[in-house]
Amino acid sequence: MGQIKTISQLVYDFLQGCTTHVFIHGPPGTGKTASVKFIFRNLKEEALACYVNCFNKNTRMAVLYSMFLDFFKLKRPTHMMPSRRGIAYDELLGSFCEDLAKAKTKIVVCLDEVDHLEDDDLMYDLVRLRSDGIHVQIIAISNDPLVLNNVDPRTRSSLFPIEEIAFNPYTRKEMKEIIESRVEAAFREGAVTKGAINCLAGFTAEHKGDVRMARETLLRAGDLVRKSGGKVEVLHIKEILEKTQYANSAATLSRLSERERFILKLIPEQGLNYPQLYDFYRNTDGRLGNRMFRNYVEKFARLKLINMEKKGNSAYFITLNTPKEVLFERL
Repeated sequence: MGQIKTISQLVYDFLQGCTTHVFIHGPPGTGKTASVKFIFRNLKEEALACYVNCFNKNTRMAVLYSMFLDFFKLKRPTHMMPSRRGIAYDELLGSFCEDLAKAKTKIVVCLDEVDHLEDDDLMYDLVRLRSDGIHVQIIAISNDPLVLNNVDPRTRSSLFPIEEIAFNPYTRKEMKEIIESRVEAAFREGAVTKGAINCLAGFTAEHKGDVRMARETLLRAGDLVRKSGGKVEVLHIKEILEKTQYANSAATLSRLSERERFILKLIPEQGLNYPQLYDFYRNTDGRLGNRMFRNYVEKFARLKLINMEKKGNSAYFITLNTPKEVLFERL
């Protein structure tokens, strides 16, 4: 892929002293994360390669501690990692900077799903480490090509120069080749018909070329016919696609916390108004205040798991964007 070569060259240039930050964007399932992880596997000897998923670690403290932990694993394997408890962000940043300087270590950090990062000051702080002689390259990944337009102007300015790399959806031909390689690796010869492959390739190409959707559909179709010993036909692909078309939602659901999944499961199929949802929650769990609970609900909306339609001056009518039967199957 041309994108891998471009990213690799930018990382190589950074290691040679020329720093250009990287912003990778494109629809889900187009290889953004896999490409960076592939490059990172070859960086262990030359730089500290830190991969952080900001969906799971969305505060600047959580990201910084994750990077510090990676540093200790690589450079201080026999030392005890400083505890995160009781240490302030500025203190941790100072300690990290000091250790990096002593080890003369360069950092390439990938902030995947950077749009979930609560505070973009982290990127500013990392870039500013160069004033202390610490060299950092940031690789930001997002599905949203406009996400960096929303960051603080100071942070955006500090990231200059930055190279944008787009991962476009796979074409029908490309999807067919990918699916055929998956079939060859995971199925016996002749177990999947050409019609089934063409059907799946056409559907996924029309739906932003998500490889994860294609892979899951193929495997589940295989499970469907395994007991009968038959072949995967077009009808099996179509049957599974009714559910795997929600693969993006399923991937998001799998990363939610137990509490978040509990709240999401409270929303009925027919939907309900926000005040009613919070009242319902109070009668089942009730440990969260109204403001904190609303923060969770608004997060679901940002993740496109629910739809919030305004009704009147303050009330919102909430509905699920994933059918309830699929939601319960995933949860």
